[in-house]
Amino acid sequence: MKISLSMSLRPKALLILGGMAASLSFLSRIYWPAAHGLDKFGYPIGRDFINNWAGPKIAFGGHVMTLYDLNAYANAIGRLFGQPLPFHNWSYPPFLLLLYWPLGQMPYFVALGTWTISLFAAYAFVASRFVARANRLAMVLILVCAPACLVNMVGGQNGFLTATLFLGAILALDRRPILAGVLIGLLTIKPQLGLVLPLALLSLKAWRTIATTFVTIIVLVVVSTAVFGLEPWRRYLFETSAYQLELLKHFQGFYTYMMCSVLSGARTLGLPFQAAAFIQTFIAVPVVLLSGLAVRWTADPCQRAMILATAAPLITPYAFNYDLTLVTVVIAWRLIEEDMANRPGRTTLYFVAWLTPVLLMPLNARGIPIAPVALLALFARTIADVAGPGGVAARLRPQRLPTPVKAC
Repeated sequence: MKISLSMSLRPKALLILGGMAASLSFLSRIYWPAAHGLDKFGYPIGRDFINNWAGPKIAFGGHVMTLYDLNAYANAIGRLFGQPLPFHNWSYPPFLLLLYWPLGQMPYFVALGTWTISLFAAYAFVASRFVARANRLAMVLILVCAPACLVNMVGGQNGFLTATLFLGAILALDRRPILAGVLIGLLTIKPQLGLVLPLALLSLKAWRTIATTFVTIIVLVVVSTAVFGLEPWRRYLFETSAYQLELLKHFQGFYTYMMCSVLSGARTLGLPFQAAAFIQTFIAVPVVLLSGLAVRWTADPCQRAMILATAAPLITPYAFNYDLTLVTVVIAWRLIEEDMANRPGRTTLYFVAWLTPVLLMPLNARGIPIAPVALLALFARTIADVAGPGGVAARLRPQRLPTPVKAC
């Protein structure tokens, strides 16, 4: 079903342009260029893109095990750039090196430009698939201005890639189940973002997609093992995962300000790791179950994508502001679809959720974890829209006339 344009421009323009202005004002303090291709904190411009460029160069240069040695990797990156750089670590599965190989063949800034432009184009294409043709340019412009997208652009992050794989799979599920399975298999580059998907796929009886997902994962593992051997996989599964768990336990450093999960919110409030993990589980389990049930309430792929995209960052304990490109698409669809003039409550919710990818950084630094609250409210609003009037509840009641399916 196509999303049609139903606009009261003033609140939407205020949200979009205000969010962009606030984001650029804050992000410029962190990522502003200095000299010699570095930003003001000594990182190369594009910052987190360093891993995507340096990883395959090091691996295909015959030093793949260097990626899984924290100190050796930091030194290797410094040699590539000709000077010591702030700390980075490689936290991805070995098969990603095969996918990123072309980036390592380009000069750094050429690779960065190619990465950012091509992945945003793919992301915008997927996000615009169910938008009426006349409104697709507006959709792209909304995404360009989105705080989550700006975070990815200036930080060289992978949110465009993961959102394209996640949303592309859900939107393709009915018509192209094989493609959906391939995309979900590739999403294992960050498996924590796909934790919401297994129960949903089982609930929808998407057997072809499930089978294709397993085949895709097996192929990726086998090919990467043939190229690099088994040891990188052992290091990734046991040592890298253990290191990421330690980061959550110690919870110190700038990365904590960028986290948006329930667990990170509890840690921001000062709770010990065990208590935070309990709260994460307490929220994640019902969200998984409810989202797995709710995807059966609608045949609309757009509504299913909304349910799963808003659930995903609530389920994983390891989510960051750049992963909220998923949620950004949900809000952008709402901006295109809804008349917000007489809905102040929704306007406030969308405005807070829209700004959350940038707003969470200064607030987390002050001990105010806004992200889990905003994400939980958006998930609840999405479930209520699917189950409410015109949604599944109306369709389950006997009607003299068919109830029209609500646009997503």
